[in-house]
Amino acid sequence: MLNFRKNSPTWLQAQPALREWYETALGDAILQTVADKFDDILPGIFGYQGVQVGQIAPHRELLASAGLHRRIVVDSCAQSSNSHISATLEHLPISSDCVNLVFFPHSLEFCENPHVALREADRVLTADGHLLLMGFNPLSQFGLRRAVGRSVPWSGQTYSRSRVQDWLSVLGFRVVASETVFLRPPVNKERLLLNTHHVEKAQKLLGFAGGVYLIHARKQSIPMTMSRQKWLKPRGRLVHGAFSQHASRVAERVNNENSRKNKD
Repeated sequence: MLNFRKNSPTWLQAQPALREWYETALGDAILQTVADKFDDILPGIFGYQGVQVGQIAPHRELLASAGLHRRIVVDSCAQSSNSHISATLEHLPISSDCVNLVFFPHSLEFCENPHVALREADRVLTADGHLLLMGFNPLSQFGLRRAVGRSVPWSGQTYSRSRVQDWLSVLGFRVVASETVFLRPPVNKERLLLNTHHVEKAQKLLGFAGGVYLIHARKQSIPMTMSRQKWLKPRGRLVHGAFSQHASRVAERVNNENSRKNKD
């Protein structure tokens, strides 16, 4: 079992507080930054349906720009969160291999065993399906803010991008893109957030120090059927050559015996 903070609420307990926090000035500024990034990522993702696990913004459809026929939101209480399905993070009521995109916003931070959550995402995703992960970057000002925070969202267990990417690699995912966004300080003051908006221009230089990480990974499907054209032909040439050499030796031996008999 991973090191999980004793005072951390479970994923089910954290969802209402996360929704409330994302209605604050700081939360809204982060959502706008993430939505702008998703407008670059999501248009290249197509399929029948996508699933967002955790309703952090009831009045904002974060997966709107994806090329999906259906977008489903799973939350701890669908009725009160404007979601479609009530469920737990570790047991999604979704059939295997039927989802083209899964989005985890802060899901790993409030899960006692993130490996279970990632395996559940892997289960429901189709071959070559997409997984989006969003969380606080511990190697940033947000990591320092979390050290003194006791309430949601600061009470979660944060993980570095490299650690999450290692977990994804073990499950057979290929990381397509990984970056951090939102360089502004984690202060809940609207005027200060507006005055420090120019800091975001340093994204290319200080992208590693952003308060929120975004990881785009893709499930890899490995074909198990080998191409007959690749392995039969070399073997055929090898067998044919061996047979020809053997036949030549036999013919030479017969000719030698016949010559001896004629001499006798």
